[in-house]
Formats: sequence, C-alpha cells, structure tokens
Amino acid sequence: MNHLSQLTPLNVDKERMAKIKRLGRSSDSTCVIFPPKIFRISEKPLHEFQGHSGEVLALPWSKKGFILSSSVVKTVRLWQVGYDRCLRVFSHNNYVTSVAFNPTDDNYFISGSIDGKVRIWEVLRCRVIDYTDVMDIVTAVCYRPDGKGGIVGSMTGNCLFYDIIGNRLQIDEPIYLQSKKKLPGKKITGFEFSPCDPSEVLITSADSLVRVLSGRDVICKLKAPGFQIASSQISATFCQDGKQIISASEDSNVYIWNYSNPEKNCLKAKNVSSHESFPSHNASVAIPWFGIKPIPGPLTSPKPSGNEQRNGLANMQKHRSPKVELEQPVPQTSPDCFSLKRVLMESLTRGVATWPEETLLSVNPATIASDMWKFELKVLKSAYQSMLSSHKWGLVIVTASFDGRFRTYLNYGLPIRL
Repeated sequence: MNHLSQLTPLNVDKERMAKIKRLGRSSDSTCVIFPPKIFRISEKPLHEFQGHSGEVLALPWSKKGFILSSSVVKTVRLWQVGYDRCLRVFSHNNYVTSVAFNPTDDNYFISGSIDGKVRIWEVLRCRVIDYTDVMDIVTAVCYRPDGKGGIVGSMTGNCLFYDIIGNRLQIDEPIYLQSKKKLPGKKITGFEFSPCDPSEVLITSADSLVRVLSGRDVICKLKAPGFQIASSQISATFCQDGKQIISASEDSNVYIWNYSNPEKNCLKAKNVSSHESFPSHNASVAIPWFGIKPIPGPLTSPKPSGNEQRNGLANMQKHRSPKVELEQPVPQTSPDCFSLKRVLMESLTRGVATWPEETLLSVNPATIASDMWKFELKVLKSAYQSMLSSHKWGLVIVTASFDGRFRTYLNYGLPIRL
C-alpha cells in the first residue's frame, strides 16, 4: 500500500504490469498488505519516578492510573503520573516479591513477602487491615477479577486460594501443582486471569510449565522444547482476546501458544506443545500490546505544585485520576497501525477509480473497474477474512530484558515455507 493507502504493485515495471492487466490475472502474483506504520516506543519517557534504592520486583497499575512498586528494600511505594514525589510508603519486614491492586477498589492492595506473610493494605490510611502467614516464601499474589478472592503462590509450588470478605482473608483449599511433597525450585512465578472467562487462571511456575486452572482443576498444560523457567520470575500472559498465551523464556526466546478452551470436565489436563517462537535476547518479560488507553480524568491542566503533590491521594478519595500535562492528547482508540480493518476499509473507500463501483462511497458512474481489479478485490477480501480469523496479524509484543532494553515485535510479515 502506498502513502495514500492504495494497493500498488511491488517491483513491477510498467511493461509487465500492462501484460498482467491484459491477462486479467497472474498465477505467480498474490495480494499482500503491509501496514503503513511501524510500531515504535518513544525513547523519551513520559514520567520518571525516583525513590527506591534497590531492585524493583513488581510494578502493577490500577485502573485509575495509580502505580505500586515493590522492591528488595522492604518497601512498597505508591505513585501517580504527574506527581514527582512518592505518595505513600508501605514498610515490610523483608523483600516484597509481589503486589496487586484490588481490581474493584484502588484504596486496597495485597502484597506478598519473603517473610511468608500476605497483607491487605488500606492506601489512604497507610495501614495493614488483615494479614495471614503462609509459612513459606511468597512469590506471587493476585486478586480475582471481582475483588472477592485472591490467589497466593509460594516458593514450594503451592497455590493458596482465599476468599476476601470485607477485606478479610479466609483460606480455601490449597492446590499442589507439582506434588504433595514440598520440593525446592518449583516456585510459582505468576498468575493471570483469562480476559474471557473469569473462572480460568493462568499459572506460571519454575518447572517450565504453564498451566490453566478452571476452579481447582488443571485443564491445560503448555510446554515446548527449549522453553525454560528455573531461576527467574518470568510470567506468562494472555492476549487481549484470550486466544493466545505469550511467555518469555530463559533460553532468550519468546513463545506463543494457541489456546482454545478445553473441556472442563475431562479427567486429564490437555497438553499443548504446538507453538511458535522467536528470539529476543535475554528477555525476562514478554507482553502483548493492547493499544493506547486514555488515563482517566482531564489531561490538560498544569503540572501539580508541591502542595498538590502532598495531597495527591485526595484524587483517590474522589475516584478520579490527577490532571496530567501531556505533549499531545491521548487517543481514545488504538492507533491506525493496530487496526487492519481500518487500513483495509480506507483503501476500499477512498474513491479510487480502479476499484469496483459498489465498493466506493462516492464514485463517478462513468468509472468502470477492470476484471483484474475485481479479482484483486476478491483476493483482498478473502485475505482480510483469513487474517481476522487468525487474530495474529498486527499483534504487537513488547519485551524487556536484563540488559535494560525494550524491544517491540509487530507481526505483519509474509509466511515462511518450513
């Protein structure tokens, strides 16, 4: 596609093109769509936070734009884009390995620590309102999507399910993923609930397996030759539609599995080893990009003053985010480069004389398309429908590595013969 989003031949001279038009079609040609833009991350950060004097181990966002950072310096800090200073500091007895906001109320979060304690915190009063001791090193914590329960993962591979009633933890039945014996080196590294089915949760562990649980039953196990998680805190994640699962690996590759909901009443978990992978040097995180979402609240006021920063948590009480100064407005939807449908529809409705009359919004009746262009339109529509069914064209994966580099990968290339 050229700069006008029109289909144009690649590396074909005028003489050959005229021959192709006379023949009406060519057996060795095909219709290929290239995105008009390539995904990039700006090298200039929108905001920088400074305060931790050691490694940051977890960095979750809330739905209203707050950020929690946990670290090896035994603290959790609360931040907000637009505020230069830390809003709150939550002190612990040891390394804070994992932390998560309550998805229904930003005023509460859960934290897990090496000291074996799981704590529920109230943000505004900066206090612990409940805790439990799991008698093991906590390596992962996660709320249920409804905020009424949570899961805790441990160093020995245990998954502890809790009901959370009135912000009080009530233990449910634990699950031992590897065996009922506590074995070292089988720690839980991450949880994520399915975006399509809140009863399903993705569990990553250091035995180099990714499991999907439905309720208390393992319904799917994902594995691949070379896929390895042993010493790092790598965690797998769902794509936005829940149909693919992505994970980094200690072999410096990123793995992608297709996931379709298996039968939940089967006695044996479905094993999935079919996958795709690509190299990403020393990647410790691999996540799909969901597009740009606006930060809640106005985005055009001046940067807050020192007094406003100290009172920044008033925004949490009012259930709205602060006013942040940005160089340009945040788009309400994903950019054009993420939307195949938009690129295609623009090319079909620009009023180009070479397209069939019925596909144009406004067209000169005297303009009649050739059989060649009708054929190409048919191929284009077929390719577009095929791309929609695969849900992979245009997928962007962002990786972060131990060397401090971010890399982005956009899936739009041609197929490769294997």
